[in-house]
Amino acid sequence: MAIRDSTEGTMKILDKNLRQGTIKVMVDCGDDLWYLHTIIDARDRCTGDSEYKYKAGGTAGGEGKTSIIKRKVWVTIEVERTEFSGSTGQLRATGKVVDGSEEVPRGSYHTLDITEGSRITIMKTNWLNYQLEKLEEALAGHANALLVLFDRETAIFATLKASGHEVLLTLKGDVPKKGVDEGRAHSFYREVAKAAQEYRDRLQAEHVIAASPSFWKEYLEKEAGPELRKRMLFTTISTVDETAIQEVLRRPELQSALRAQRSTRETALLESIMLALAKDRLVYGKDDVRAALDEGNISEVTVSENAIMKAKEEGTFDELETMLRRASDVKAKVHLVSTKDAAGKIDGLGGIVGVKRW
Repeated sequence: MAIRDSTEGTMKILDKNLRQGTIKVMVDCGDDLWYLHTIIDARDRCTGDSEYKYKAGGTAGGEGKTSIIKRKVWVTIEVERTEFSGSTGQLRATGKVVDGSEEVPRGSYHTLDITEGSRITIMKTNWLNYQLEKLEEALAGHANALLVLFDRETAIFATLKASGHEVLLTLKGDVPKKGVDEGRAHSFYREVAKAAQEYRDRLQAEHVIAASPSFWKEYLEKEAGPELRKRMLFTTISTVDETAIQEVLRRPELQSALRAQRSTRETALLESIMLALAKDRLVYGKDDVRAALDEGNISEVTVSENAIMKAKEEGTFDELETMLRRASDVKAKVHLVSTKDAAGKIDGLGGIVGVKRW
């Protein structure tokens, strides 16, 4: 069985000067592009290397042969919009040119194509705390845990990612009849253990979380090698399918092992928000959150990534950004949630919620 190479590194900061509002980063993997997409806003300035195309030859009247010249340039744009595609692994930032190589006309529109290996400088008038936290999260990396959900006939391998989780592989085994060819069952667990070891090595996962219903744990444990067993944490789940990943993340005994993972943090954050709602200490929707901010009666604000992206698309991000800056001014913590489960719950409450101080 061939395991695809899913090894991911971490974004690197090449230069940082918050007094000038600039941070220069080098993109290492596809997840980094997703982080930058959530961080880069309209009116930010982005500087990077790019390819510029222009016509050469011909006459002023448009006669004569012309050719398209491609040249590597550096350019600074004032961002108007960003587009991210997880399928192509590309982030595009488009805006007017404010500085750059002499070939690039000032005031013209240009698009920076940001991919793995790109070096990009982001300049903001003011970095919000949640944006710096997102950047720190990207620097810390995200593939610290491998999840293996299994029973006697199915095994699902997944890794936690910045935007939730990614299913890497699903294995299916033949279920032997009781007392007949039960060696096939042991063969399946050997295959599961082998795949777990290979993914652990490629991802450099600190922990391998093995979750199963009933008593299947001992079968996998017997087939795992000593190196894999050292990293394995066993827990129980009710069923073996993708929905059980959230069940695993809620297990209290796994919280310390997975504390660096966004999915786990967002699950815990969502539970605290629901607790505040039950105690009548939650405001939700832009109008109510803004009113509580005006009173200084907010200790935490949580906004969904979907709400931010929608505001950018609809041209209403200024209003949302003003609220987030106001939250920082009153010393409220600002959280951005992006995993499917947590963001979906916040979207159902208007895209933004606040926990009141009193």
